Amino acid sequence: MGIHVIKDRPDLDYAVKLTHDEHWFYTHLEIGRMLELDPDGSFVYEEDGRRLAFITTVNYAGTGVIGHLIVSKEARRRRIGERLLLEAMGYLEGKGLDSIMLYASGDGAKLYSRHGFTTRQHALVLHTRLEERHIRKIGPKCEPMTSKDLPAVIEMDNRLFGDDRSRITKILFRDYPQGAFKLERGGQLVGFIMGRPDHVGYDLGPWACESSNPEDAEALFDSLLPVLGSGILYIGTFPRNEHAVRIFTRIPKIFELPVPLMIRGNDRYPGSDRVYAVAAMELG
Repeated sequence: MGIHVIKDRPDLDYAVKLTHDEHWFYTHLEIGRMLELDPDGSFVYEEDGRRLAFITTVNYAGTGVIGHLIVSKEARRRRIGERLLLEAMGYLEGKGLDSIMLYASGDGAKLYSRHGFTTRQHALVLHTRLEERHIRKIGPKCEPMTSKDLPAVIEMDNRLFGDDRSRITKILFRDYPQGAFKLERGGQLVGFIMGRPDHVGYDLGPWACESSNPEDAEALFDSLLPVLGSGILYIGTFPRNEHAVRIFTRIPKIFELPVPLMIRGNDRYPGSDRVYAVAAMELG
């Protein structure tokens, strides 16, 4: 009985299954990516030989991110989720981090508030259905990203997201380099976009553009779509970026959910309107 670190395949299988039970539909690849970022930061609650709940975390230079906290239906209202949250918070703070962030579900927000998390802004989760008719032909403005572009991309990503996220940027590029594009002007990086398939659709992000011309951000978007092709597209963006929201209206929405971005401790995340999409809600 108790809490242990997610270490083996049965633990991972359980976590993936529980996300499907809750209609979140995460994959082994996605949760495995979090375990690669931090092998010791995700936990399962087990009782009498049965796994009943799990939580995942990752961490950057000064920021911890709580990605998933799911308790199975038969184990709810027993404060198991709270025990896992305290375990994760203790782990992250034990690494010397001064900020913990998460995107909260409606049910979870009350729990997080009791433990010092406050809502700083809201994000928007979108599921859209990408079809061939939504894919535009584009000019030569954007180019495929190469490994030589990673230092400039990482510098922009770190600055806009407020922390050193170089590890996740490198992993996402490694896993699907054909889904990464850049826009340069005068030899300087103006913006970038990254996307990748998963077992249930496509994930878009991170996507950032510092240009004052909104057409530049849209050109990055149009560079990526032909690589992804038809299917369900998963996006996390911010309503304050009105141009990003307008771009997404080109594609029919299946699902839309506003979610609070909650932070405990130092708020280093600027939430700039130059950010068009996050890498994934569980990655911060």
